[in-house]
Amino acid sequence: MPKQSGQTVDEGVMDALMGTETRSTEQVRKDLRYSTRDAMLFSVMVGCGESYFVAFALAVGMGETLAGLLGSVPLLAGALLQLAGPYAVRAMGSHKRWVVLAAGLQALSFIPMIIAALIGHMPSWLIFVMVSLYWAFNLGGGPAWNTWIGTVVPRQVRAKYFSGRTRRAQAVLMLSLIGAGLMLYFGRKHLIDEDGSGSYLLVFAVLFTIAGVARLASTWCHTRVSEPEPLPAGQRHVPIRTFLRGPQAVSGGRLILYMLGVTACVQVSGPFFTPYMLKGLGFDYLVYAGLLCCSFVGRVVAMPVIGRFAKKHGPAKLLWIGGLGIIPMSAVWVISPSPWFLIFVQFTSGVMWACYEMATMLLLLESIPSRERTSVLTTQTALNAGMMVVGASTGALIFRLMGEGTNAYYTLFLTSAVLRVGTLILLVRVHMPEIKRITPIIFRTMGIRPQFGGIDRPVVSSIDDMDSAAK
Repeated sequence: MPKQSGQTVDEGVMDALMGTETRSTEQVRKDLRYSTRDAMLFSVMVGCGESYFVAFALAVGMGETLAGLLGSVPLLAGALLQLAGPYAVRAMGSHKRWVVLAAGLQALSFIPMIIAALIGHMPSWLIFVMVSLYWAFNLGGGPAWNTWIGTVVPRQVRAKYFSGRTRRAQAVLMLSLIGAGLMLYFGRKHLIDEDGSGSYLLVFAVLFTIAGVARLASTWCHTRVSEPEPLPAGQRHVPIRTFLRGPQAVSGGRLILYMLGVTACVQVSGPFFTPYMLKGLGFDYLVYAGLLCCSFVGRVVAMPVIGRFAKKHGPAKLLWIGGLGIIPMSAVWVISPSPWFLIFVQFTSGVMWACYEMATMLLLLESIPSRERTSVLTTQTALNAGMMVVGASTGALIFRLMGEGTNAYYTLFLTSAVLRVGTLILLVRVHMPEIKRITPIIFRTMGIRPQFGGIDRPVVSSIDDMDSAAK
């Protein structure tokens, strides 16, 4: 049988699995095909839509302080809906149904922004509401998707399948991000007359339409994937208080506290890099897209090398490299506004954040039994979002008090770097056990940010294979 479009697992491997599969060979192949297409369409949505929310808000007149908050505060809505996700799954009797509903509603969140781009105006409060809904349904379906995909992809092919799926999604994301930047660049150049009349907001309407349609198509792909186990057994809910005070507190609890401290300190400056580039430095959209791409490329290029380093030297050394490496990454932005210099900064920052995230996830997941991982990661995401709001609100207050000019941006970048030094107090207290066998973690990119490269979430089923490999 010829290989079909979107298939990322060898025919021979698939055939060998069917002795342990209740689904037909063709059904498994179909499920994997449509899951890969979902990942690629999701990347189109991120590249053409989410990556330009703050840019759109600035274009319709939102102030720089509020625009900075827009990049972080709405994620709290998604984190809170994650906590309600298990109740929705039980009420609907299916993980798939909840994922399909959340994805469809997320696609609809683009409609008000498309209309606003066409009429040329959108109140700031409404932008916050719609972006919050976007993130609510984006993150809200995440834990259910993680559980569902674990039943869809046969264990024996997960590593190879998810690696191929991720590579395709990353390529589409970079193409979408740069393509959208080009459209905005030429739109701003040709749709505004010399006297200042005209509007390039039409380009945002086109981009958000592409993003919304891509998510609707992604939702349709979800419907084409089977659900072998609507409610898999063995999943256990763990209150975060139990995790922080129970047997895992020495390793996992202290690590989570360190991670939360890093998030709060980083978010003092993190949400304000986009306003700084587009308003403070006056970069055009093509330069902005290129700089976003550089941090993302840094992560993508570094991940295989980081995985090999972790296998050879352990995640503890990797965490110290990442934990120290991210400290100066905000401060170096005050050295020079040159795009060429910032390309280097962004790429390096992406590498350092990749080290940090790979190491923290390896150590955290080592301390959590496989059946408790979805529960603990969901709660950790909610706590992390809360610290994002704390950090971003602190940054917004400092930015406003400093007069919202170039010096205010510099103050944020330097303050964030100084605060990050303080997180080393928490880092030295983290218990870092030796992990006998390390399998690099597969991440899903949920959004793109300057400095970090991306908002990533681990694919839990790829992590569970670490357990089976170690046995």
